[in-house]
Amino acid sequence: MSLKAADAIIETLQAAGVRHCYGIVGDTLNALAESIERSQIEWIHVRHEEAGAFAAAAEASLTGRLTAVAGSCGPGSLHFINGLFEANRNRAPVILIASQITRSELGFDFPQEVNLTDVYRSCSVYCDMIHTPDQARRKTVIACQAAIARRGVAVLVVPVDVSTSDLTHDVPFSVHIGRPVSHPNASELEAMAQRLNAGGKVAIYGGSGCAGALPEIMAVAERLKAPVAHTSRAKDFIEPGNPYNVGMTGMLGNPAGYHAVLDCDTLLLLGADFAWRQFYPDKATIIQVDSDPTHLGRRHPIHLGVVGSVKDTLAALLPLLNQNEDSAFLKHYQARYREAKEAMRAKAAPGHDGSIPGTYLTSVINRKASQDALFCADDGTAVVWALRYLDVVGTRRTFGSLLHGTMASGLPGEKCQPGRQVIALCGDGGLAMLFGDLMTTVQEKLPIKIVVYDNSKLGFVELEQKSEGMLELYTHLENPDFGKVAQAMGLWGRTVARASEVEDAVTELLAQSGPALLHVKVRPMELVTPPHVELHAAYGMALYSTRAILHGKGGDVWEMLKENFL
Repeated sequence: MSLKAADAIIETLQAAGVRHCYGIVGDTLNALAESIERSQIEWIHVRHEEAGAFAAAAEASLTGRLTAVAGSCGPGSLHFINGLFEANRNRAPVILIASQITRSELGFDFPQEVNLTDVYRSCSVYCDMIHTPDQARRKTVIACQAAIARRGVAVLVVPVDVSTSDLTHDVPFSVHIGRPVSHPNASELEAMAQRLNAGGKVAIYGGSGCAGALPEIMAVAERLKAPVAHTSRAKDFIEPGNPYNVGMTGMLGNPAGYHAVLDCDTLLLLGADFAWRQFYPDKATIIQVDSDPTHLGRRHPIHLGVVGSVKDTLAALLPLLNQNEDSAFLKHYQARYREAKEAMRAKAAPGHDGSIPGTYLTSVINRKASQDALFCADDGTAVVWALRYLDVVGTRRTFGSLLHGTMASGLPGEKCQPGRQVIALCGDGGLAMLFGDLMTTVQEKLPIKIVVYDNSKLGFVELEQKSEGMLELYTHLENPDFGKVAQAMGLWGRTVARASEVEDAVTELLAQSGPALLHVKVRPMELVTPPHVELHAAYGMALYSTRAILHGKGGDVWEMLKENFL
């Protein structure tokens, strides 16, 4: 039997390490689906392509392994776009096989015709169409290498008549990926060392580029007696077992991380592309290390920028650093971080009226989850509580849409690590967006544990409105009993509304062998407070309170004060 172009594409994906392909089949995808069925790649049938893209992005981020999604022509492949923006922004190696109408009808506004290369070019590291059957293997190799080496999304548009055609000249192209050592040259390392040795109070600020470099970071922190703050995306890579860690800065951070960065004389910025300039120090000397040269100095002016991986750069730098004997700066912020953690733990308590704060719910989940749990949190208050109240102990990992900031990314869980506990922390709005994929967890036998934080509103959006002095607009949600709906779909389901029920309910949830959903009615007025309240935000809250009272909503203001300050 002759080899089809579809077979060459799938063979190449399998050789490149793809184990799962997420999608929904359709007419122009049928030949590729048949090739997948004959391969070792497992097809994951989702109910909405967006959920498939979120799941593929999570798998690729966790494993570093190329993961695939595939869609039918026109609307099928368009549905992946939000999840692929998420993947590309998180540097997750994902490949989209976007099937297309037949080549002879392209350009004639044929039904379901979409110029997919134009659509996806802005959220990918490679985007092209396979024009002839004999290009199939070669272009698939190029796409795979781009996604893996450049760590992002590759898009291959495959017309249906190409995928079903025989190959006449199949050249054995294959994927080759190197992992070079990358660090600055000797003179740059010496310049870094000179500035750090004379740096006074040195702080380290790490981003997601610190993955795999924790031993080197701790060694440099010990040599320089430097507190280590981190971005939200670096939590998993800097927090575990790190005595120099002082937590996050930024809007979601704590006072220790916030002030350690602002009060230092010298800041060593490692693999971080944090976007908000107000959280960088204005007077400190800033030294930046990043594997991407375009990131150097693009967020805030720096004094020295070098290109290299964090791990390799710090290993080469350490022998050049002098031992700092003055640990006062470090000890001050270690103590301040302990105080901040104690204050957060004290706040995570049942409501005085028996209600359930989201902080308390998350703290219970933190205590009861396994040491290797994977947590996927929806954008909004769910991800804030996850970042603040989940401890990264053992081999735990946390995932959230921290760059793209999209709703609905919490539910699509991990297929790639069978036997590992996966907990989705979902907002009521986010869960409802991709509600149909609760059925995917049943159909694919995914033992995901889902916790719904139901505050009956788009809570983060409402908080933004209030901080701008507005009354809340269009944020209210009318929700069903998610526990009963889950039961109707074939999951274990339960709903709780009292703090006294939470401990037992979380225990029961995590004990289920299959997919399970716990619907929790959390306090609607719980605020997310930043480490530093800026004047305009405080003014906005005061203005909101005044307007609310004038519009007969004084009870809402009282509830907000009672839940957060009394």
